[in-house]
Amino acid sequence: MGDAPDKPDPQGFIKLSRKLLGDKLGSSNIPIAYVGDTIADIKTVINARKEIPSQKFISIGIAPPHLHLKSRLKERNSYETNLKKAGADLILNSINDLKNTNLDLF
Repeated sequence: MGDAPDKPDPQGFIKLSRKLLGDKLGSSNIPIAYVGDTIADIKTVINARKEIPSQKFISIGIAPPHLHLKSRLKERNSYETNLKKAGADLILNSINDLKNTNLDLF
């Protein structure tokens, strides 16, 4: 918070990606996934793709915790649909599902 412009500006995400993988982002690097629970998170990844089109950025959406209650299933389904419409490449039911997910989506 405060280290980069607010989402959906991708500069913070790009800066962190460079820090983790080295300064050279592009087709020679592994895909970089971003898991988020807001449309701004999804748009951040989309905007990063515009800035560095040769880098494979993957947008993963997950509904926020309060929508994971059984009583809120309808709201959760609607929320996840909106994340997908915003451009999420993948929607997870749980962050734990990430370990069993193939991220070669493109």
